[in-house]
Amino acid sequence: MSNETRPLTKTPWDEIDKRVRRVDEDRWISSRFAPAQQRRALTALYAFNYELVRVQEAVSEQPLGLIRFQWWREAINEIDEGRPARGHDVCLAIGEEVAAGRLKTGALQKLVDGYQTAFVDQDRTKEPEGWVALTAANILIPVHNWAEEIRGVSAAYAAARRKSGHAFGPHVSPAPKPLRPAVAHFRLRKLYCEGKVPNALSKRFSIMKAMNTGEV
Repeated sequence: MSNETRPLTKTPWDEIDKRVRRVDEDRWISSRFAPAQQRRALTALYAFNYELVRVQEAVSEQPLGLIRFQWWREAINEIDEGRPARGHDVCLAIGEEVAAGRLKTGALQKLVDGYQTAFVDQDRTKEPEGWVALTAANILIPVHNWAEEIRGVSAAYAAARRKSGHAFGPHVSPAPKPLRPAVAHFRLRKLYCEGKVPNALSKRFSIMKAMNTGEV
């Protein structure tokens, strides 16, 4: 992964934010409703998530994919040990947010493990979509009683977005208000399972409704 690192000394947050907006617009829109500090942590999480997702998209040979996952595993371990973050911009972002206590290295390592399992098994249904959402929720509020709902809805949302499922999924009670910036994009599952490709305006309208009502 040497071609994906750069000798940075300061986290380029604007660049990372633009990247998340480009590659994961759904989550990016929802994250705009979070308080500023938590929004930055969500941005770091989603940028990291994208780095893991694109192993599946960019690598066809299993040994090369495993090397990439191991690179990230070691990078997170170094941050956990208090060593300087590697020169990859996402590592720098994660390092800042771990130091601030808004991201936990254990949760990030679990994401690496989950995506590696999905990659090895060539089964995208095993990607840890639920864990991404639970980690995001923990950034906003550490203790809540909505974990089961997150697991169920995230699976339906992911399947609909990948066009591998057309079921709306579970109907759940309104999401607690503090959690909504982490889950409001799940409301888009309705559009996706209908086979629609929502544009930026319709996404914002749908997510804003979820923010106001908690209905995802």
